[in-house]
Amino acid sequence: MLDGLDFSGLETLRLPGPDGETSAREAARAFARGGFVPADALLSGLFASFAESLSQLGRLLFSLMLPALLSGLLMHLTAEGDRLAPLSRGVCLVLVLTPAALAVLAELAHARETIVAMTTRMEKLLPLLLTLLTAVGGSASSAFLHPMVAAASGSMVLLSREVILRLVMAHCAVTAVNRLSGGMHLSRLARLLRSAVCWLLGVSFTVFLGAMSLQGVCSASVDGVAIRAAKYAVDNFVPVVGGMFSDTMDTLVGCTLIVKNALGVTAALALVVAMAGPLARTLAVVFVFKFSAALLEPVADAQVVSAIGDFSGTLVLFLITMLCVGTMYFLLIVQLLLVGNLTVMLR
Repeated sequence: MLDGLDFSGLETLRLPGPDGETSAREAARAFARGGFVPADALLSGLFASFAESLSQLGRLLFSLMLPALLSGLLMHLTAEGDRLAPLSRGVCLVLVLTPAALAVLAELAHARETIVAMTTRMEKLLPLLLTLLTAVGGSASSAFLHPMVAAASGSMVLLSREVILRLVMAHCAVTAVNRLSGGMHLSRLARLLRSAVCWLLGVSFTVFLGAMSLQGVCSASVDGVAIRAAKYAVDNFVPVVGGMFSDTMDTLVGCTLIVKNALGVTAALALVVAMAGPLARTLAVVFVFKFSAALLEPVADAQVVSAIGDFSGTLVLFLITMLCVGTMYFLLIVQLLLVGNLTVMLR
């Protein structure tokens, strides 16, 4: 059955399998035979990616801390009321905000690429799961979930990539202007934009998963009753060999269910691999910003430290957006597995 599935779009995909790195087809074959997900390999790869990202961010840490330290030293040396103090504070803010803004722009591009990569992988794997869902008798469930899969890879991803990420960048710009301008206070507008991002993600996530879960369970019940009726008809109305055909159908459906679950584990593993590296990189950048703010707080100007902390909050929004898209796809895979299992159970 695995040999009959079309894995042509997944030749370049390499996954950690029970026996080391392997292709998507061989990973699914290993899971169908009772293999396990290599959690230790995934965790070690995640920590290695985080450590590598931290080692590459030394220049960012230096560019954040050096201007703030020099400005703090200059303000400690100047007398109170000296006109040099506000000038040094403004220059320091510009020197700190420039690399911080460049880092945020780089993470914006990074978040877009991650969302596109996750969508591309799921667009290749989810049709295989829908095919196997139909093979186990879930025709009504497959007919319902196919447009939901299109909605997942369309509307939710488009909302995250084109609307939410733009709102995050607007939050970043408002935060920077609020810290640079002493007379213009935009902290409430920044909080409004942050709340808008969180509400958009939460509402869209809840509506999509609620509709998919309720309708998926109802469709699974219809499919389970239809399979049970077909099995009863074959067993009772086909003479002599009806019972044998009925038992053969049970065996075929059970074997297809094993393959479908193995492919679902493979799809979830591919999603985790697509998310692990980008999330580790974003976490490393957030750590650098928070670490810089913590070290600079005793010696640097409070406005500079607050600006660095605000930028770390913007980076956390990028992290939350990527996690929401990945979690949506992960729960969609789980929903496909549960609907198939429920269909077979109700037969």
